[in-house]
Amino acid sequence: DEDRLKERMNLRVAGDAASHPVWRDDESALRATDRVLHLARKTGRRVHILHVTTPQELALISRHRDIASCELTPQHLTLAGEDVYPRLGTLAQMNPPIRSGAHRDGLWHWLGQGMPDVIGSDHAPHSLESKNRSYPSSPSGMPGVQTLLPLMLDHVANERLTLRRLVDLTSAGPQRLFGLVRKGRIAVGYDADFSIVDLRASWTIEERWLASKCGWSPFVGKRLTGRPVGTVIRGKRVMWEGELLGEPAGMPLRFDATDRPAS
Repeated sequence: DEDRLKERMNLRVAGDAASHPVWRDDESALRATDRVLHLARKTGRRVHILHVTTPQELALISRHRDIASCELTPQHLTLAGEDVYPRLGTLAQMNPPIRSGAHRDGLWHWLGQGMPDVIGSDHAPHSLESKNRSYPSSPSGMPGVQTLLPLMLDHVANERLTLRRLVDLTSAGPQRLFGLVRKGRIAVGYDADFSIVDLRASWTIEERWLASKCGWSPFVGKRLTGRPVGTVIRGKRVMWEGELLGEPAGMPLRFDATDRPAS
């Protein structure tokens, strides 16, 4: 709710990133989600809501499942404001904000109730130089692609969700939701895309492991159980034991709604 945020800008405390979730509070997030759902209902359209951070939003979305899907991030499922703002300062700053441990636990409650539909990285690799600016001049966002699967595997190890549920949130769910052609299944005729993981590996995230050009992560130093060993795209290994292999192999995604044979 941008109007409300403008009215509340005085709540930002210079040099204190912990004031970020005070400014961008629960009510602002809930109003924005409610407005999007209202517009979707009014216009007869489906809507996908990203980066949900409050259990109140998930409760609201659950009453509109015929038109709405949603996403959570590993950051909001893992971090708690009372820990990360004193420890990391602006490195923990993102939009929507990292909120309290109680908020985090509320998200896990709803994940156990069948929400969200997908997990997303919200990858925003700002440079360390820019992130080290004093709040609120510092940009919001943090890298998230490389740590998405390791963090979620650790949650599997800690029995917060099953491996089957994780596969659905990261593979089958996105395919089902967005109609991705030849993705999301292990079957004849589908792209041979796989992540190979070691569910028992115990390891610590270190800076030298990071592949993002930004060179930092709020999770450096975090001990995890479960590790991606390799990534296979269309039958070819592109990552193995933390090393990128060969040239970039990404290709544009195709969607059921627009994938039509040439006439």
